[in-house]
Amino acid sequence: MARVAMVTGAAHGIGADASVRLAEHGMDVAVLGADEAAHADTVRRITETGRRCVFVAADVADAGSVDRALARVHSELGDPEVLLTCVGAVDRGPLGELSDQDWAEAVGGPLRGVFVTSRAVVDPMIKNGGGRILALADVVGGGRPAAARNSVVETGLAGFVRTIAKELRPFGITANVVAPEPAGTDLTATATAGGSAYAAGALDAVRFLAGAEASAVSGQIVHVAMTA
Repeated sequence: MARVAMVTGAAHGIGADASVRLAEHGMDVAVLGADEAAHADTVRRITETGRRCVFVAADVADAGSVDRALARVHSELGDPEVLLTCVGAVDRGPLGELSDQDWAEAVGGPLRGVFVTSRAVVDPMIKNGGGRILALADVVGGGRPAAARNSVVETGLAGFVRTIAKELRPFGITANVVAPEPAGTDLTATATAGGSAYAAGALDAVRFLAGAEASAVSGQIVHVAMTA
């Protein structure tokens, strides 16, 4: 039976490419999101690899919604062995103009989504003898206006995976973050569209960390630099 990956944030860009990369390496993929139409191209690309794919409507910040989505993934594909949460940058303007709601959406929203989805997959991963929890962070802003908020998100992700990595190590579950080298790179292009070296390197890192060869790598932030 094929391994199953559950992916959030895969409507476009690096998140979509990462979903396809996992399928190319033999995984069936469940794509979670709010808008099925926005994920149609991702689903098509995954099925073209010959792997099974299902789109599941879910609000990844809502625990009940994620639990229902996980139940559907279980029934249609099986329990996820890999969770990949793709966290994008959220820019709400200059610091002095940010409202409390802006801050909550820019920082609290992404981190809550990672927390809720990670918590949901722990029990099935333990039951099945292990798994991989990954976050793909498109959040470091370099010289962009949102750099401060994005750095908070990346720092939060780092602390979260380091903490759960220690807790989950006895169960064969690893937790890692793939993030851009904080040097102001262009993260908008995708690897499949002749895009950035960051995108290509990030996909290779995701593939490695999702695989059996990375069983001893956990609690790490893997920084991928722009090399060309």
